[in-house]
Amino acid sequence: MPYSLAAFVASTFIFISAPSDTNRHAAVPAAASSVATCDAPTLALPGSIELESGLQPIVKWMLEHSPRFREQCRTLAAAPRLRATVTISYGQPTGTSRARTAFRQTATGGLDAQIEIRSAAHMSELLGHEFEHLIEQLDGVDLSAMARGGEARRLTDGAFETERAIAAGQQVAGEVIDNAPDRVRRAGASMWRGMRRALGR
Repeated sequence: MPYSLAAFVASTFIFISAPSDTNRHAAVPAAASSVATCDAPTLALPGSIELESGLQPIVKWMLEHSPRFREQCRTLAAAPRLRATVTISYGQPTGTSRARTAFRQTATGGLDAQIEIRSAAHMSELLGHEFEHLIEQLDGVDLSAMARGGEARRLTDGAFETERAIAAGQQVAGEVIDNAPDRVRRAGASMWRGMRRALGR
């Protein structure tokens, strides 16, 4: 039976319109051509994940320097019924929400997700965080059970915060910082400036 659940996690809100445990990624073998896009020399997300124009160089940078992000990419590439879009906004984040993902299960058992990053300065952390939430849904995680086991907590408004997504986002951000040489970090900052100009922000 479809349900509506507002889930607060680390820096994000998740809105789930229906259960998604029929789309577990663990039971789906990865297609070699899809997974290969996550690794060198391609370093790109699979075609099932649509990026807002201008984000591709940043995501490529993340894939190059974060092993965890590449792992997430491979997992998402192996989910044939997943479709996702990633957009970015530059306005002041509303309340404590620095990113937002809206989930919807399709009539055929697929999972659609709309990810909005609201804090460009924390792109690596937030995208890694949101991707982990996608994987949680593909895994069919029981958020209530995770809360009972101490792996998540439920807030007064009925929302959940998961340690798993928090850790994933922090790991991705840390790897990008630790593995990228100074010249790449400078290039990344330049890319952000160029992207903002291209988007008219």
